[in-house]
Amino acid sequence: MKMLNKPYVVVQSKYTGLDAIKLTEHPFDGIIYAYGKIEFEEDEENDTLHLKFDYEILEDSGKKFTDKKPFEKYIGDILQELLHEGIAQNNLIYTGGVDENRTKDSNESDL
Repeated sequence: MKMLNKPYVVVQSKYTGLDAIKLTEHPFDGIIYAYGKIEFEEDEENDTLHLKFDYEILEDSGKKFTDKKPFEKYIGDILQELLHEGIAQNNLIYTGGVDENRTKDSNESDL
């Protein structure tokens, strides 16, 4: 699932100031969205791992669709690519949430 010509650009959300994704190819061109919580769900019976994620559409560019499944698959593929790139470049950033192995000091681990 290698995306040679990326169908998106990373932009800064005018609402949050954080990174967001702007889609650049039809049929979703112009939509700006941000990922929320991302989880990996293991299916031991089928020996697979499922990627679950939340997202928020920040700008819909006038696009209206009644079936969200194709859109969610599309941005799920982009998320997979972003994760693969981040791992390959040793450049994944965890933001938000609570890390159970840390104190309130963001520089000092409890381990």
